[in-house]
Amino acid sequence: MKFTLQGGMQVTPVPAELLEIYQPVIGFEAVSVWINLYHSLLSGGEVLESDVIQQMSITQKSFQVSLKTLAKYGLLRQEGKGFGLVAPSLAHLQEQIRSKSLAYELERRFLILLEAFCLKSGQAPGPSEARDTTEDSNQVTEHLADEFATRFIKECKFVPSRQLRERFDMWFEQIQDQRLLEELLKRTREKVDLEGSKGCPSRYTDKIVRQWLVQGIKTYEDLLRSDQEFQARNEFYRVVEKELGRGYNTLTPAEKEVVDRIAAGADPGQLARLVKGAILSGEYQGKGAPGIAFVEKWLQRQKKTGPQPAKKKEFTHEHELTDLEKLVKRKTMSSLEDEVHEG
Repeated sequence: MKFTLQGGMQVTPVPAELLEIYQPVIGFEAVSVWINLYHSLLSGGEVLESDVIQQMSITQKSFQVSLKTLAKYGLLRQEGKGFGLVAPSLAHLQEQIRSKSLAYELERRFLILLEAFCLKSGQAPGPSEARDTTEDSNQVTEHLADEFATRFIKECKFVPSRQLRERFDMWFEQIQDQRLLEELLKRTREKVDLEGSKGCPSRYTDKIVRQWLVQGIKTYEDLLRSDQEFQARNEFYRVVEKELGRGYNTLTPAEKEVVDRIAAGADPGQLARLVKGAILSGEYQGKGAPGIAFVEKWLQRQKKTGPQPAKKKEFTHEHELTDLEKLVKRKTMSSLEDEVHEG
């Protein structure tokens, strides 16, 4: 298996996105393989699998798993019998997120890391895309932007400053839908009403805007669809928690990814019946209560073999009395006989 370098990457430090966004999600080993391949390709132009394995002192199995992981997240590209190394980029990750190719929990983790990276580097997370210049009734004009700025300061108790003005400029440049700005104002106002004006309320608004940009939300309709998807996923999570006897919002990110997989194409009622059927099947042999991982494996077996009739438990032996129980029984019978003779 051979590897080649794609995209004309130059001799530069390892991209920060790889370490700060991808590494927490795909793991240290996969990132280490990418970095090793990167430097080896820059030095020699072509790298053999055996050379990398020997240089990194890892097993072939670990190396293959790392390659699959890198390919899954777009950091490697299949090229015949080999792979082409692809540089990590925010634009490529945002494209993956908008295409909904990632599981919800995985997407959420990427969004959190992407937002933190963009805030740290002081850049807007959205890609530089050409905007539709068609004017409509909901587009934000310069005059309307000034009105919104005044309303934010008054209704949300923003403290006017140069930094706030810069934030306004970024918001009104990125959000060109009046109804979306109205929703942004409403959510910020509700946050202030609930928690007061502690800290810096404009940072909360800034966070929402950046999340919307990363998720590709540009219109009010986009937001409605995103909120509906979020509510639907949460409904599935609550159903599973109830059937498993778990508390509210106790599923881990990994467990939520499993729920997303098994809930595909089902409604909450169907999912509840599937989980209940797995639990009542009597096939769980582990310690403690069955979890969502067992449910997924059980469903996979059901798809392969079809539904199996419930097995009846058969008792092959009769419980024998212990010596202590025999002694207690004998003493008890003796006491009853004494009472009969006394009568």
